Amino acid sequence: MATNTYEHNEAFFQALIEHSTNALVLLQPDGCITYASPATEGYTGYTCKELVERNSFTLIHPLDLAMVQSALATVLAIPDRTETIEYRFLCKDGDHGWFRGTFTNMLTRPPVCAILSTLYDISEQKRTEERLRRNKESSQTLLAREQAVLRQEEVARRHLNDLFMQAPAMVCVLRGPEHRLELVNDAFRQLYPRREFVLEKTVRENWPDLEDQDFFEELDRVYQSGRAYAANEKLALIDREDSGIRDEGYFNIVYQPIFDERGSVESIIVYIMEVTEQVLARQRIQESEARLRRLIDANIVGVTFCTLEGRINEANDVFLRMIGYTREDLRAGRIDWARMTPPEYEEIDAQAISDLRARGAIPHPYEKAYRRKDGTLLPVVVTAAALDEANPNECIAFILDNSMQKELDQRKDDFISMTSHELKTPVTSIKGLTQVLLKRFEQRDEPDIKRMLLIMDVQLNKLTKLIGDLLDISKAQGGQLIMEQKPFDLDTLVCETIEHMQTTMATQHIKLVGKANATIMGDRDRIGQVIVNLLSNAIKYSSRNSPIVVKVFREGQQAVTQIQDFGIGIDAGYQDKLFNQFYRVTDPREPYPGLGIGLYLSRQIIERHSGRIWLQSRKGEGSIFAFSLPVV
Repeated sequence: MATNTYEHNEAFFQALIEHSTNALVLLQPDGCITYASPATEGYTGYTCKELVERNSFTLIHPLDLAMVQSALATVLAIPDRTETIEYRFLCKDGDHGWFRGTFTNMLTRPPVCAILSTLYDISEQKRTEERLRRNKESSQTLLAREQAVLRQEEVARRHLNDLFMQAPAMVCVLRGPEHRLELVNDAFRQLYPRREFVLEKTVRENWPDLEDQDFFEELDRVYQSGRAYAANEKLALIDREDSGIRDEGYFNIVYQPIFDERGSVESIIVYIMEVTEQVLARQRIQESEARLRRLIDANIVGVTFCTLEGRINEANDVFLRMIGYTREDLRAGRIDWARMTPPEYEEIDAQAISDLRARGAIPHPYEKAYRRKDGTLLPVVVTAAALDEANPNECIAFILDNSMQKELDQRKDDFISMTSHELKTPVTSIKGLTQVLLKRFEQRDEPDIKRMLLIMDVQLNKLTKLIGDLLDISKAQGGQLIMEQKPFDLDTLVCETIEHMQTTMATQHIKLVGKANATIMGDRDRIGQVIVNLLSNAIKYSSRNSPIVVKVFREGQQAVTQIQDFGIGIDAGYQDKLFNQFYRVTDPREPYPGLGIGLYLSRQIIERHSGRIWLQSRKGEGSIFAFSLPVV
């Protein structure tokens, strides 16, 4: 009876499988196929015989194999356990079809005694899902692109608006035939700092100060014709402060029409750049050029347009007459200021060129000479300025004939030299006689006569020093100022000079600070003369009880001597001229005696010793005169 029931069930199960529309496969735990239903061929293309005894794991897509094996392991662990998964199966045509497989552990269920796998073809579903996924991704990509484009457009719009508002030029948009204000940037507000511009109001309401100046009429013509309008350096009378007072200004103006989709003018963009400063600067340049041309044509001084290398491109008649060349020589390029300059002026020319390159102009006119066409020397005073500060190689030079002044200076020098020599002998005789008289009256009781003789002796000493200074000037100008070259100790010289000067001073005290510990090669007496000159000036321009400070020290290979007073000081405007011959600061409120000789001689002596002399001073705070000498 049981056997008949089992056979009946097996037959019923066999019939059920054979006639099922689903693909049914029986598997062993190792994946081997023991049976495949007829419907399997319709799903996979394999006949039942082709599948039986084949290992199903070889037909699973490699990417899904681990998942399938994991599901079988879970099913094998528990009888009657069922797992459903989706995986790809290699069909006979070579493609991997998508299936939903259900695995049920029926190993303990006769007559099956296997793992029952039911296959459902879901390839079309998967293809539909894939299309939907791709469509979704494509939609998302398109949406992202559209959003990116919108963001870019927004950024561009904001950037354009920022550029519009921050543009250095004045920009506004006027809409419609009445030119109503639609947009206006900050540059307009800078031109009119007190004005409140009102959007939607007309241009005439926002800019009433431009009425009757044809600006509005040009806007009307642009709106009606559709043609842009442009004007450069247009004069406008504008009320910048809204005070009722209009000032002149110059502007570059563009009216650019904006058209709608029908081709009609919708708005006008107004672009305005103020060029008032440029126009006024050009006018000033033109006026300066006109004045310069009048100066050149007036033939008062020599004027040249030249290069720093020496080539003279243009010159007026005065300069040509000075140097004896013709205009034909100028056109032929035969005039070169560098070749006309004697070698002894090359150094001062080099310094002037350096100043011109650095500052755009020579700060102070300087003296030199040119060699004329006939070979004679012409003393001149020269100054120059760069035509273009960015390119100072080309300049304009002004040349003044200095021959008459030189001749007068020579006559003066000859007179001083002759007078000094003529005075030296009688003054020396008077000095000697005064000394004899002083000795005779030393033993006599006549104090008044002795006092007068002492006064006379002091004045004779001053006169002797003055005559000596004048003779030194003549020698210096003639190149005959003799300087001995012997080593001497600077500290000793300074100390001795201070001691000698201190004996003649009743109230002022000279304080010596520091030591140079330096040996100087030169004329000891002449350097002592410089120290005396500087100390005399410090005493002269200080109050009676004001101290004088002398500092001596080393700076590398230079020995420096400084004489500092706390007197009236010297205004900055006079300091560059103090070492010039016969120059004195003249101030009626502070009259001091002197001829302006001492500092000039001091500079000559120091420079002859390859040294340098200078001053530092402020009005009302005193002065520091200093010189440096090379150390042996």
